[in-house]
Amino acid sequence: MVGKLRRKLILIVAGALLLVLLFLVSGINILNLWQMTQKSDQLLAVLLENDGVFPESGKDGKRPLNGEEKEPPKEKEEKEPLSNRFWMFDFKPSRETPFETRYFTVTFLSEEEKVVNLEHIASVTEKEASAMAEEAAAEGKKKGKDGTFRFASEESSEGTMYVYLDCSRDIEMAVGFAFVSAAAAGGCFLLVLALVILFSRKAISPMVENMEKQKRFITDAGHELKTPIAIIAADAEVIEMCQGESEWTRSIQSQTKRMNDLVTQLLALAKMEETKERGTFADFDCSQAIREAIEPFIAVAKTKNQSWETAISEGIHLRGEEERIRQLVTLLVDNAVKYAPEGGKVQIVFRRCGRKAELCVYNTCSHLPKGDLNCLFDRFYRGDESRSRQSGGYGIGLAAAKAIVEYHKGKITAERKEDGIAFCVLLPEK
Repeated sequence: MVGKLRRKLILIVAGALLLVLLFLVSGINILNLWQMTQKSDQLLAVLLENDGVFPESGKDGKRPLNGEEKEPPKEKEEKEPLSNRFWMFDFKPSRETPFETRYFTVTFLSEEEKVVNLEHIASVTEKEASAMAEEAAAEGKKKGKDGTFRFASEESSEGTMYVYLDCSRDIEMAVGFAFVSAAAAGGCFLLVLALVILFSRKAISPMVENMEKQKRFITDAGHELKTPIAIIAADAEVIEMCQGESEWTRSIQSQTKRMNDLVTQLLALAKMEETKERGTFADFDCSQAIREAIEPFIAVAKTKNQSWETAISEGIHLRGEEERIRQLVTLLVDNAVKYAPEGGKVQIVFRRCGRKAELCVYNTCSHLPKGDLNCLFDRFYRGDESRSRQSGGYGIGLAAAKAIVEYHKGKITAERKEDGIAFCVLLPEK
């Protein structure tokens, strides 16, 4: 129980931390790529606005490098420069920008005549530049990317100019940043995970201590209650011997028996949960054990006119504690007979399921419980208070059954089936 609680805490913290780091690293890198794209677009806009060159500061009325407009040309007064349309991470060219930027231009003067300018780049030949621009023009693209280049075009009275900006260095920086940020996030994740694993035991220690105190209380209280219960039962018998049996003595005997059964089940459940190591497991014929365990309930089912169906495969052997498996079967079948209505149906199936053995106990119900049926395995859970009192249930039988199954490294589930409930147990054969 403690190990399971600790693992769950570690998984929750690790999962939450992983989601936060993924969101953070992804967001930072997406923002970095977006900023890189904005920078490239603004550089392309500056080049297109200045006929494919970077302007000198204030010369000929061109847009200066500091981004301030001085006496803009009349034909562009009504149109805001594309490079000024970005309000976030605005990139402003400096005097070093012309020397840092690698680009080329291709101007189509006519269908057959074009001018290629490779003055600012050395990695592209005139033939390659012409092919890239012709392909973009043939596809009708005005803006986009081609490999590590981003391009944009603008039409003028002289023709159509395509500007291709080499973004390879920015891409390398973005990829490097992505690797560094991912590595940093991974390192942080492993460091925090190690700290969580290291301190998880201390974090859950108050809860574990509280659970241990509850278990000790149940065990101690159970042992203390057995003595007064036995005395009350003995006194009731003496009263019957002296004054004869009456309605009151029968009630006392009935209630003391119920109390004694409850205390016995609580002690058995507490002992099972306190057991940290499995006992002596041995190979046994589980088919035979189940057949013998359900036999006493046949007569009880007949008194309630319940139909009784069994399908138990022969020769299925399990490795475990036979007595506890018998107790498991008794708890499930007793629950089925107890809560199946008059004239209802009880069905028990035991068969192989791959490399495991499956036991299913089904019973019809007058009223199917709503919601998650796994809550039926909670201690003292009552789906129907009045029906539980009438049947004599205590609300811990299924909790004990679950403890036995988990003790044998198995799994138990509850599911709605037709007009009833089926409790299915999967146990490893070996």
